[in-house]
Amino acid sequence: MPDRRFRTITVSAQLYQQVQEKAKKEKKPLAGLVSDILEVMLYIEDRFSNYAPFLELISLGEDEVVVRDNKKDRIVGVKARSADGGKVKFYCELDATDYCQHTAFAAALPQVRKALRR
Repeated sequence: MPDRRFRTITVSAQLYQQVQEKAKKEKKPLAGLVSDILEVMLYIEDRFSNYAPFLELISLGEDEVVVRDNKKDRIVGVKARSADGGKVKFYCELDATDYCQHTAFAAALPQVRKALRR
């Protein structure tokens, strides 16, 4: 009997395969991993929906994300830097900090996360 706490959704075969491989690699149940990923994405979308109207991705380079801040009418460089444990930390050149709306926006972009996994 299926678990009543879960519902079925349809995704592309390619996406299903990617998630299935990630679940195997992380040794997690597929449904649990998908639920975790969706929960994080919904959280990010909720938290950054206020920024979306005035922040947009301009370009993505080797170690820099260029963001247009329409509120401040500025182009902002967000640098990717190595941190402890092989992690990546972002640094905003405009705000001179590692945590602001520009760094959070850059870190939340799917294109940036995909590039970091390589």
